[in-house]
Amino acid sequence: MKNPQVPMIKKRLRLSAMLKLVRLLPSLYLFIATHAMAATPCDFKGVFVGDKTTPPTLIKAFGIMNYKMNPERPPFDKTLKLGKKYSLIAAAEIEDWNMGSVCDANSCRIPFGVGVGNSNLPVSVFISFPEGRITEIDVTFNQLYWGEIRSILDNKYGAAWRVERDPYFLITDKETKQSFTVERTTLTHRINGTNPKTGDTCQIWATNYDMVFTHHDPLGTYHSVFAIKLTSRNF
Repeated sequence: MKNPQVPMIKKRLRLSAMLKLVRLLPSLYLFIATHAMAATPCDFKGVFVGDKTTPPTLIKAFGIMNYKMNPERPPFDKTLKLGKKYSLIAAAEIEDWNMGSVCDANSCRIPFGVGVGNSNLPVSVFISFPEGRITEIDVTFNQLYWGEIRSILDNKYGAAWRVERDPYFLITDKETKQSFTVERTTLTHRINGTNPKTGDTCQIWATNYDMVFTHHDPLGTYHSVFAIKLTSRNF
């Protein structure tokens, strides 16, 4: 003779198992999110924000053989004259390119000599390290390479981007006074990256057009930029 309580016992066991699963879901979501965060790095070519560094160490890490320490910049009146023609930012970029790789106590700028991807696409790199700690890495490149480098970013950092589009972004060539409308795309990574050695986190973003004036350095007329910025704890 069948025990009439058996179906009820089985039902209660199933209900108990479901309740346990529901209780475990938040922990499961946390595990997945934590794993995803850990998988997002805070580095460019093995150089991590959050790491301690010095100019010689940093320059060597990017494979640069020669650099200048605290070089004298051109007179400001010369920069201003060039700035009136192209914009002050564009003028400074021309000077930076002509000076080559340079460092001071808090930063290094490498205008050429670094490449990315299978085609070794040329990029310019700026690294900020106040008090010897890397807080930001900016990587600038010709906008023509945006599509290819976007794929590299997806592969390395993950494709979890928040995408903002401006279809009417206006760029002006100050020298010719001509203006062009382009679609500007800005990517902000949804998951903060992590430095596995220090535990620091970082914010990662990129845009295909960086400013409202054209550029006039050998990198190209239009620049894209990718940036890794240390999440500040100084508050």
